[in-house]
Amino acid sequence: MRMNTHKGMFPVIAIIIALLIIGGGGYAVKKVSDSTREKAAKAAEEQVAKDKAAEEMAVAAAKAARVLTVTLGELNKSGQTGEATITGVGEDSIKVSITLTGKASKVAQPAHIHLGMCPNPDAVKYPLTNVDKGVSETIVPITLDQILSELPLAVNVHQSAADAKTYTSCGDIQVENITAAVQTGMPAPGTDTKETVVTYDANGFSPKSITVKKGETVVFKNETGKPASVASNDHPNHLLYPEFDQYKTDQRGKDEFQFTFEKAGTWQYHDHLNAIMGGTVVVTE
Repeated sequence: MRMNTHKGMFPVIAIIIALLIIGGGGYAVKKVSDSTREKAAKAAEEQVAKDKAAEEMAVAAAKAARVLTVTLGELNKSGQTGEATITGVGEDSIKVSITLTGKASKVAQPAHIHLGMCPNPDAVKYPLTNVDKGVSETIVPITLDQILSELPLAVNVHQSAADAKTYTSCGDIQVENITAAVQTGMPAPGTDTKETVVTYDANGFSPKSITVKKGETVVFKNETGKPASVASNDHPNHLLYPEFDQYKTDQRGKDEFQFTFEKAGTWQYHDHLNAIMGGTVVVTE
């Protein structure tokens, strides 16, 4: 009797095909799994790099945010005193802001960072913008650390361009006067924070009294054409709400001051340079 070998081979062939399919499928699964692991590892590496970059940026920002305060004393019976602040801007610059009080000058007054110390500093090291109507602001392309490495230095203001030999006020730059920048309460970019605008002109603040919720920002716009500095009562110490003081922020000397009120209460304020002008901010929960 002849055996049907073809029919007997079918199960064997079927088994072989099945094994090949299973083996190929297992290889495909392994390949997909390896690819997934590679993607996950790459994503983890990228996240570590992003976290490191963010940390470096945060450290740089904190370093740049330091403020060095210089007290300017009167010289030659000028009647002028004041303060200069040196603040880091980015990674490679500083901002020097000068505010003079007392006897006002009718002309612009040259100002510089000098070598040496008061009351008789040496040559000019870094020129600054002239003090005009009591204020000056200059961006200098050096770091705060560089300034500190070059001490002794002093901030010095002169009588005028015509009488530069006469000094009116001077202050030594001292490393122990560095502090962290005072936060203004300004919202981070991209946040949805309500803002209320108060304008300030020759007639005073308008609206004179406003009501906002805790966490909301008020923008004070100076339209007087003169220097102004918004601060909480009482004049001249501003202790009612100490943080609410434009002069203590990086917005000093600017015509716009933004402040986010984080304390509920009734807060009276005034223009420190013209204290008869004032208003009230009521902050509710």
